[in-house]
Amino acid sequence: MQDIFQVGNAHFAFAPETSAQFVDGGMQFELHTLPVAFDKALHAPAFQPDDVDNPSEGTIAPRFGTYGPFFFYDKTAEAHRVVQVPQTRPATHDFHLYERGFAWDRFQGEVTLTPSFVEIRGVMKAYSGDGADSVAIHVRKAFEPGEVVLKPHTYTSLAEAAEVPPERVQRLLIAQPWEQGTPRFDAFPPEILRFSRLEFLSLQFAYPKYAPFTALPDAFCALGELKELFIRNSSIVQLPDDFGALAQLEVLSMEYGQLERLPESICKLPRLQRLLLNGNALESLPECIGDLPALRLLAVEKNPFVSLPASLKKIEKVNLERKLQALYQDITYRKDVNVPMAPAQFLAQGDDLYTQLLAAACGKHKLKRYLPALQRVARRAVRYRTTEPEDYAHKGNTRFGGAPDLPPGMAFPLSDGGSHWRFYAQLNLAEVAPLQPYLPREGMLYFFGEDQESLEKSLVVHSTAPLESLVTYAYPEDVRFENGFADDLYPGLKAVADATVSVPNLYGAQDRWTGRDAVLMKIEEDEKLQKAYWALDEELSGKEDRCHLVNAHVFTQHKTPEEQASDAKGGLPGEWINLLALESDRRPNGFCFWDAGTLTYSIHMKDLALGDFSRVFVSLESS
Repeated sequence: MQDIFQVGNAHFAFAPETSAQFVDGGMQFELHTLPVAFDKALHAPAFQPDDVDNPSEGTIAPRFGTYGPFFFYDKTAEAHRVVQVPQTRPATHDFHLYERGFAWDRFQGEVTLTPSFVEIRGVMKAYSGDGADSVAIHVRKAFEPGEVVLKPHTYTSLAEAAEVPPERVQRLLIAQPWEQGTPRFDAFPPEILRFSRLEFLSLQFAYPKYAPFTALPDAFCALGELKELFIRNSSIVQLPDDFGALAQLEVLSMEYGQLERLPESICKLPRLQRLLLNGNALESLPECIGDLPALRLLAVEKNPFVSLPASLKKIEKVNLERKLQALYQDITYRKDVNVPMAPAQFLAQGDDLYTQLLAAACGKHKLKRYLPALQRVARRAVRYRTTEPEDYAHKGNTRFGGAPDLPPGMAFPLSDGGSHWRFYAQLNLAEVAPLQPYLPREGMLYFFGEDQESLEKSLVVHSTAPLESLVTYAYPEDVRFENGFADDLYPGLKAVADATVSVPNLYGAQDRWTGRDAVLMKIEEDEKLQKAYWALDEELSGKEDRCHLVNAHVFTQHKTPEEQASDAKGGLPGEWINLLALESDRRPNGFCFWDAGTLTYSIHMKDLALGDFSRVFVSLESS
């Protein structure tokens, strides 16, 4: 077989570094050519003499290769593959062709792959433009045959699988496209039961309504070699009672469906390692689920559980909402401390000032219909609006950034290496005592953090020292900050406080606001309502002015600060309070937390009731 590397009418010789490698049962190749002098009549416009991929000025040397190894599959019973580029759905994801040294860098055509030769036929086109101009490509290179391992082919349709003997089908993936007119599966496809040697089955439905069948057939349990089963977006409400007969099963994933219960026989699966059931309708799990000998991961978030077996404590990793973990284990915060908590004092309802603020804002932004739900969840917050630069004429006033007024005997916190922690705020509590009932009635509250990159160490101190005894800290001229410099010193700003209402973040919060409060999620479904709610939130929080807030709901893309604190420290998320949420601002050298994010100090209700600020949890939300 003659080797060839032809582009249009130009022929190239292969360079010595041309090679084929056989790694981990896969093959990859590099097809290099020897450099030749650029000849405009022969090589333009497919090549350019000044292209960055050229080996030297005025020469060209095109090449092809693969990004990593690809594999041969057993569909043809021999090591032979033909790939169309660009690839059609479903794409052959493990084969990626690259080209170098061309001015036109978009290959279209066919690639034939064997362990002994590679052949590429097609055209090169310009990446931009209408692609009308093209140049023909023909490349063929023989190699010393290498040893390869045939991988089980993943059949991507029932029609494709029907073309071979049933015993050849070990992997089957059926994915409904998210398109209008997608054919429905009104019943479980009985053809699947023909593939008795099936080891991998994935049924990815577009929506449950496109697969309305509610059960797997009993005969499904005869697929005795099945190791991995993935079913997504189905209407299946229960599995066959004899599901435990699938003794080889290692992974069971049935996510975002309508599964209501698991059969007791699931506890007979000796090899099951991962059980993924997020987003279903499960209210309980079999008592024996934690006794599965190989189970390492149980993912059951977004299910309406009312009870859970204690055996879940035996599983290495359980992914479940924190509030539901209390159904099977004791997550009490500080079990040794018995102090009454009063959640109602943190909410806006029950206080005329706050309820009137919320009612007026809802009326202004045409959200009155959601007022009852918002009254149940809105918080009685304190809003600090920074005003003018601090002149340090008065000790003990509320201040953000700059230097603190420290009580006698308190040293400015330093890291082990001697660098300064960052000082964020001091709050004069007497100034805000009339606005809320949950903070100490008097004294100063100081907020520090060692390193706002890692957030590992923080400090909140409550002092009742007389204001006249406070000493304004003087930074040394060579001050250094952890992961920072002297110009990282935040300028001191005065602030004024007022009462406000904090409404919840609704982004991605479907599982947070449920029951009667689920009506709030309708706001997220309507663009007009959503914009009105953003305006409501901005007005109440002062976000546009970069106000800092006490006892506020904090915007996050994923877990809230309260949920993060619960995971890290214990207790339920609803028992945690956002003691202070610090916003980034636009002032020169002003607060900037990562990419203009929010730094939040959270405290448990027990600790706040005790006046113990030594256990705060710090989190940072940034885009």
